[in-house]
Amino acid sequence: MKLLKLCLPGLLLLFPVLAHAEVHIVATLPALGQIAAAVAGEDGEVQVLARVGQDPHFVPPKPTLARHLADADLLVTAGLALEGGWLPPLVELSRNSRIRVGQPGRFAGSDAVEVLGGMAKVDRSMGDVHPEGNPHWWLDPLRVAAAASALAGRLAELDPVHADAYRQRAVVFSKRLQSLVQEWKPRLAAGSPVVSYHDSYRYFSECFAIPVIGFIEPKPGVEPSTRHLDELVALITARKVSQVWVEPYHLGRIVKRVATLSGASVATMPDAVEGEGADGYMTMIKRLLETAAGGQP
Repeated sequence: MKLLKLCLPGLLLLFPVLAHAEVHIVATLPALGQIAAAVAGEDGEVQVLARVGQDPHFVPPKPTLARHLADADLLVTAGLALEGGWLPPLVELSRNSRIRVGQPGRFAGSDAVEVLGGMAKVDRSMGDVHPEGNPHWWLDPLRVAAAASALAGRLAELDPVHADAYRQRAVVFSKRLQSLVQEWKPRLAAGSPVVSYHDSYRYFSECFAIPVIGFIEPKPGVEPSTRHLDELVALITARKVSQVWVEPYHLGRIVKRVATLSGASVATMPDAVEGEGADGYMTMIKRLLETAAGGQP
């Protein structure tokens, strides 16, 4: 009995820690971190590797990011090779076998959604295309709802004690997303066509039925020629395009030149914003929607 009395205070101190242990989640991109936090809630701790405003294709693979990965229980990625240029060396450096491809601690959101733009055959003449499909699926709220549900299932496998809580949060988040689409889609469906710098907004534009009729990049990652820009300006003028969509990290002289020559306005469309959890993600989508609505006649 004496031994029990000595150990009991220690057990009582230990129990709350075990009961409220958090799953350590690392997300590659800010929006993915917000989605993960919306599902994990108080039962998970989320860290994000990329910063808001960074091009998700080109995140500097600093050793400090590998240290975040070393203790991760779950790594959430966009998938479709979006992070292929910088994530693999970080995972290797982390020496965390749980988050390698094919392991339960690796979750690619693209595996849970219907992918657009996949190609059976790709060569270098086509530019920096993603043969598996367009990886910017997180800009479609309905696909995010599907990914959130799948993420809840994965978290339930890793942490069965809180399985119901993960699934319930995913349901609540999905309902908010579906309500947002139902509210905004009729308001944007009859709007003017747009031109985009890169094919980043395909999922967003298809979700809200906004036609994208041209791109400043003739091919992904390829700088446009003078002839291509002249043809694009003529198209914008003929089709009365009011907006040129551009990612914050692509905003530069070429976009401004096209806007000046065509009379269209430059609309900076973020793929990430500051903010926490579901509210942070919803803020980004609403900002995209409000910006797109500003270009309607």
